[in-house]
Amino acid sequence: MIPKDSATESTPGSDDANGLAEVYGFLALCMRYPDPAFLDQEFLVTFQDLLHSLDRDSQARELGTWLQQDNNPLETLQIEYTRLFINAIPHVIAPPYGSIYVGGAGSLQGKLTEETRDFYRQCGFDLADETEPADHIMHELEFLAQLAREGRLEKTEEFLRRLFRPWFEQFYQRVHNEAGHPFYKVSVDLIDFFTKEEP
Repeated sequence: MIPKDSATESTPGSDDANGLAEVYGFLALCMRYPDPAFLDQEFLVTFQDLLHSLDRDSQARELGTWLQQDNNPLETLQIEYTRLFINAIPHVIAPPYGSIYVGGAGSLQGKLTEETRDFYRQCGFDLADETEPADHIMHELEFLAQLAREGRLEKTEEFLRRLFRPWFEQFYQRVHNEAGHPFYKVSVDLIDFFTKEEP
C-alpha cells in the first residue's frame, strides 16, 4: 500500500495508533503467501510474543510445540496456505477476497473489489502490488496499518464497518473450521480481535 501522491505528508498517530499499525502490518504478513524474505524464526518468535502479550498463552504454546516438531515450518505453511487460500479439491476452502462473500455472486473482482479500491484512493492510497485484487485480506490489513499509522480512526472504523467486517466473519469461520494448522487459526483469531467494533 502506497500513498497515491508521494508528496502527501502523513500525520503521525499516537503511540497506541502506531502499535496498532504494527499489529495490522504483522497480520497482513500472516495473510501473504509464506516467503523466506519475511517468514523466518524471528517472525515466528514475534508471533509468539504477541500472543503472550495478549494473554493467549495456550495459542503461543501450541505454536511453540509446532515449531519444535516441524523441521521445515516454511514449507509446511506454504502447503497449508495453498490448500486454504489458493487451490484445493474440490474447491478453494477460504478465498481471501471480500467479493467472494458479499453480493451473492461468489466471484472475484466484484462490486466490493471496486468499492474497496475506491476507498483506498479516497484516503490517498493505492496498491503497490497489483498481483492480487484490492479486496484481498492482505491489502486490507496493510491499508488499516496505514490508516492507524496516520491516526485516522474515523476512516478506520468506516472501512471496517462498510468493507471489512461484512465478509470477514464468513472467511473466519471457513479458516477456523478447515485449517489443519494452528498458524492460520491463530492468525484469523487475532485479525478478528483487532478488527471487532468496540462495544
